[in-house]
Amino acid sequence: MEKKSMSNSPQRIYNNARYAILALILFTVLNVLLALMGSDSYYVVSVFLSYFLYLGYEGAIGILLAALVLVPYVLCFFFSKKKPAWMIVALVLVAIDTLILVLLALANDALLSLILDIILHIAEIVLLALGIKAGKALFGKAAEDPYHPAETAERAPGTIQNDGEGPFTDVVCVVSVSEDGKRFGMQTEGLARFYENELALGSASLAKTMLLGSAFASSEERMRFAYSDVARASFTKKNERTVRIDLQDGRAGCLVLNRGNKQQLLDLLQAHGIEVEPFTQE
Repeated sequence: MEKKSMSNSPQRIYNNARYAILALILFTVLNVLLALMGSDSYYVVSVFLSYFLYLGYEGAIGILLAALVLVPYVLCFFFSKKKPAWMIVALVLVAIDTLILVLLALANDALLSLILDIILHIAEIVLLALGIKAGKALFGKAAEDPYHPAETAERAPGTIQNDGEGPFTDVVCVVSVSEDGKRFGMQTEGLARFYENELALGSASLAKTMLLGSAFASSEERMRFAYSDVARASFTKKNERTVRIDLQDGRAGCLVLNRGNKQQLLDLLQAHGIEVEPFTQE
């Protein structure tokens, strides 16, 4: 059940949509190379307009036109990694390419011979549409989460609050949940809540809580541990915004920070005697 849910996760669907864009680019380039070698074979999973322009002009001009058509697809693939709006651009591009394919097929009475191309283009559109939906789930949480940094920017760092379990301060961040104890791939908007003697990782809203590392067993609990349980805290990225916390019992978790809350987190950890080690290339 867990593997199935991971395979249908928004992150996996979004990545599949991005890889579909990459496949279009690579197979289009391969088609042009095959045509350059005089082959009549081609892969139907490709950008039709790019291949069509090469066939129409051939030579250096044909290659240039084919490459120019591919440029926005390349931009969509790279920039969609962090900006879901580029996935929408990719969908528009593929929709236009599909329309051109259908119109040319009808104009040349070649609808049957190009039916597979059309079907695969439609499948590409569906895949990108699913990617856009998944992107909203992944990147849209920031706007919906009441604990997002944008909503808490006016609250002074270290403000003392009380939720019935004692006074605490909090740091809004992205909690990275360990998939297999080593990789940290699954992410959710969350909260690092600092109580007087312990730390709670996860959202303040029980409906959105996540556990970290090997403690990931339930979606309705928070991972809590005393500061004395921390064996090591260190940055894991060159930009020093991802802090990995290793506990003495072998559990580990990562906190992905932004510019606004990075210093707040470091100050709170330091106040409890925990120094975050600088990033080192291993």
